[in-house]
Amino acid sequence: MGRQSGQRGKSERRRQCGSASAAHARSRDFATWRAILIALLMMPFQSWWIVRMEVIQCNTWPTMLSLPLHTLFLVLVLVAGNLLLRRRARRLALSQGELLTVYLMLAISGVIVGYGLLQQLVSWVIVPMGKATPQNDWEQLFSRYLPNWLVLTNREALYAVYYGESSFLTAQQLRAWAMPIVSWSAFFLAFFAAMLSLNVLVRRRWIDEERLTFPLVQVPLAVTDPSADLFRGRLLWVGFGLTMLLGIMNGLHTLFPAVPSFQPNLGHFNQSLGLQWPCFLKYGGTFWPPYGWAVGVAFLMPLDISFSYWFFFWFVKIEEWLTLIWGWDIAPDAPFAHLQSAAGLIGIGVYVLWSGRRHLGRALRQALGREGLDERNEPLSYRSAFAMLVLSVCFLGVFLWYAGAALWLVPVYLGLYLTATLALSRMRAELGAPANEVHDAEPYRIVTQIAPSGAIPFRSLTVLALFSWTARYGMDPTPLQIEGFKMGERTGLRTRGLVGAMFIAAAAGLVFGYFALLIPLHHLGADSSKLQLDTMSSVQAFSELATWLSGTPPPSGVRSLAIGGGLAFTFFLYAMRGGFLWWPFHPIGYVLAPMWFTHHLWMSIFIAWIIKFVLLRYGGLRAYVRALPFFLGLILGDCVIGSMWALVNLVFHVPTFGVWM
Repeated sequence: MGRQSGQRGKSERRRQCGSASAAHARSRDFATWRAILIALLMMPFQSWWIVRMEVIQCNTWPTMLSLPLHTLFLVLVLVAGNLLLRRRARRLALSQGELLTVYLMLAISGVIVGYGLLQQLVSWVIVPMGKATPQNDWEQLFSRYLPNWLVLTNREALYAVYYGESSFLTAQQLRAWAMPIVSWSAFFLAFFAAMLSLNVLVRRRWIDEERLTFPLVQVPLAVTDPSADLFRGRLLWVGFGLTMLLGIMNGLHTLFPAVPSFQPNLGHFNQSLGLQWPCFLKYGGTFWPPYGWAVGVAFLMPLDISFSYWFFFWFVKIEEWLTLIWGWDIAPDAPFAHLQSAAGLIGIGVYVLWSGRRHLGRALRQALGREGLDERNEPLSYRSAFAMLVLSVCFLGVFLWYAGAALWLVPVYLGLYLTATLALSRMRAELGAPANEVHDAEPYRIVTQIAPSGAIPFRSLTVLALFSWTARYGMDPTPLQIEGFKMGERTGLRTRGLVGAMFIAAAAGLVFGYFALLIPLHHLGADSSKLQLDTMSSVQAFSELATWLSGTPPPSGVRSLAIGGGLAFTFFLYAMRGGFLWWPFHPIGYVLAPMWFTHHLWMSIFIAWIIKFVLLRYGGLRAYVRALPFFLGLILGDCVIGSMWALVNLVFHVPTFGVWM
């Protein structure tokens, strides 16, 4: 009897140890099916909320930002509920890896439905035929070159989407939209897979060897830390309370103008400055008040790069001013700063590939079985990563060729597109700026400037214009891929399951995004004043195409020199950084200098740079670490109050204050 009791005791202990080991193993996984399911359940609301904020109510545009404040708010709500579960039902509580999985999946799906991706894509699908008139002669000029499986051609479907008072959920509308939706979704998922492969291949180089800082990942890591140390610090709540108070007062001022506002209005100063020198009125003005959350994010940026950010902003601004006063404004966009920036973005991508060539060579030999690298910490084996890269790039190439691109243009387009997007991931990994958009850098813009006149067939020009919706670099989800891998390295969690979770997020984000966008679009109408779908960019792209097809070739000459100069200057900056430790200028600041976001954010970054410089100069690293919770509080306070005002706008349909724009 005693022997049986002893055996039962040993069996029970083994069972308990086995279950504890299984629980420990699960806790070391980044992605679990429970976390994936929670993210999928939250995605429809987030997609609907984003469309309401950005397209219908038009009070804020969170998907423009590098740090998705709306997603961070949803995760904060989840973290609060999770803290209660840890006290009352610990087994049901989510681990940090699961919370981060939810954050990444929501962030990916949110960017997909946002301003820079599906909102642009839908505009490009409906504009070529929907805006064709006898006056612009689009139908005669390029309608025969448009693939009917990539644009909406059904007249009744176009009428319904432009004039509204219809339903997307009808058999006729679903049939009309089915082919463009499926085709473009396949293109995007193949692009997503190609970039995921590249991010897997550069992960070891960027994270383990170069030890890039990835500033933006500090926020979700701190928020989801199971110790909850962040929320015990007084400085966090000081920063949180400051931005909350300012947000409340500014929001009440929006509703009741008698309430004083604490947001300075620099509009009159910008106007008076712009009357004398119009270059200082570009993008609404040069001087904008600081945003609390942007100051917090900028405090996380490396000091040399934040210096380069605001320095090169003024470098380009002075360049524009000298162009104006010396009479060199030979074209409205002189001195072609955006083309210089576009070339600089390509230059960063080329530098990344060149500097990592030895690692990529080792990875290729490992994939071929000729190297002995340890792949246990990799999200995918190198063999799988290379296989996925080859298959996805081949699919993208066939897609472009079948759409009508000339065979020689396919590798040029894909090379520029993937290199620029990889450069964007690098910028997020090194800089972590509040916003990283680089527009006018799409292959369409670059190829038409450097190719000889008449070298690009009309059909290929049309295809390039049709694919130019991808121009919003900085507003796509691929940098989140390598940020997820960095989170795994910081927490010691396994990232093997994260690849599948990212694909699920991308596919589900497309589905939920299409429905969230197209249902109100059919109800209100794309031409309705109740809905603001950005069609200006697509109309401009096809207007340029019509001009070129009617006999006026794309402008080149000086613009080609601007592209070459921007590329050469980027390589010069990298050479100086590599040769001299004292060199303070980084190419990323040069690339972002002329952008719309930089005009709005340079002041916030300048303030954060001054504070961080003083702290490090006179207090050292210890002072920086002690001050960090305050700046995280600035971010979280604006995140919460901004989301709350957006919800008030959503429920009561009244104008409210936005912490961004």
